[in-house]
Amino acid sequence: MKAILKRGIVKTVSNGVLITRQGRGYSKNELVQSGVTDMRVARKRKIPVDPLRKTTHKENIEQLKAFLGEAVPKTVRKAKQKRITKSTK
Repeated sequence: MKAILKRGIVKTVSNGVLITRQGRGYSKNELVQSGVTDMRVARKRKIPVDPLRKTTHKENIEQLKAFLGEAVPKTVRKAKQKRITKSTK
C-alpha cells in the first residue's frame, strides 16, 4: 500500500498569535535538505511542491525524510560482468 504524504505546514503570525496551517506544498529548500535535489523527481513521486514558499520548517523536513525513507527503497545496481570468450586459433 502506498504511503500518502500530507501537505507542508505553514506558520503565520496574525495579531501577535502564531497560527499553523497546511500549505499548498513544500518549499524548494525543504526538499533539498530532505534529499530531493530535482523538482521533477519530487513531482513524479507525488510530493506537493509550492514554488512561491521561501520558508523552511523542521517539521516538514522530518516528515519528508520519513516519507522518502519508506517510499523509496534504495536499489543497488550490480556491476555487469564481462563475458570472456576464448578464441581458439
